[in-house]
Amino acid sequence: MVKLKRYDSFKHSIKEAVEKFKKIGRDEKIRIISHLDADGITACSILIHALNLENRRYSVSITQQLNSGFLSEISKEDYNCFFFTDIGSGKLEDIKNILHKKNVFILDHHEPEDADIKGNIVHVNPHFFGIDGTNEISGAGVVYLFAKQLNPKNQDMAHIAVIGAIGDVQAKNGFSKLNQNIVDDAVKQKNMKVIKGLKVYLVVSL
Repeated sequence: MVKLKRYDSFKHSIKEAVEKFKKIGRDEKIRIISHLDADGITACSILIHALNLENRRYSVSITQQLNSGFLSEISKEDYNCFFFTDIGSGKLEDIKNILHKKNVFILDHHEPEDADIKGNIVHVNPHFFGIDGTNEISGAGVVYLFAKQLNPKNQDMAHIAVIGAIGDVQAKNGFSKLNQNIVDDAVKQKNMKVIKGLKVYLVVSL
């Protein structure tokens, strides 16, 4: 049975995640963990940009994969708020068990692990709403939508989210709805031009 794509519900989940993040005290230091690939690095850069606008303090780790050893190590650090970008959905049980006393935000597009996560974990993922994260939105795209909801000024990072999608090979035949919406934002911000009729669809001006 094909799941219906529920775009409005997905966007509402992003809004709820932002509202929960706004309740985190501004004196809290934030720990960011992101995936070691083009999508993960662009996702992380978008979140850093957003946190800078909010005058938030943070530190960053880039990792190829999560495991219980790595999670146990970071759980001992002096942080109560953790962000996982373009990573985390496949390790929900470990995150739940190891970071159960922390505030956790997972902004990812990978197929999620089947796990009963606790209330301390905010998990934004398009797969929950019948949206294929493999083709329709990247990890950077999910983080971009979060950042855009947090502060509209973050639309100036739309072209970075597009780079993440290209890095995840999501532009084979042009872009589908969510990615295309982000391209439209980038064009409006004059950070990108679209060249039609060519195999190379996008020219990005950084």
